[in-house]
Amino acid sequence: METIKDLDLKEKVLEEKSPVLLYFYSPLQVPCLLVEAPLENLEKEYEGRVRFYKMNISEGVDTCLKYGVLSVPKMLIFKDGHVVAQRVGSASSAVLASFIKAHI
Repeated sequence: METIKDLDLKEKVLEEKSPVLLYFYSPLQVPCLLVEAPLENLEKEYEGRVRFYKMNISEGVDTCLKYGVLSVPKMLIFKDGHVVAQRVGSASSAVLASFIKAHI
């Protein structure tokens, strides 16, 4: 999963034609560590259909403020530059797959 920063948001997420899952994380939070492997597996499964990016909350402060990221892990799904779904907290691969499938 490619890591992006505030400056990348417009090009990588808002202007992207495919659906995008943007994952906010902190490397210091255990729930973030638990969700990262399932997301990386899902990225392979949805290759070509959904773009996956991650943003460290300490390197994406402006984006976190813009989208109300108050706790991590948090995932936003974007379509045509707009948030269409969000999920907070760690989850199993099956739960994450259902979340993605329901909103793409």
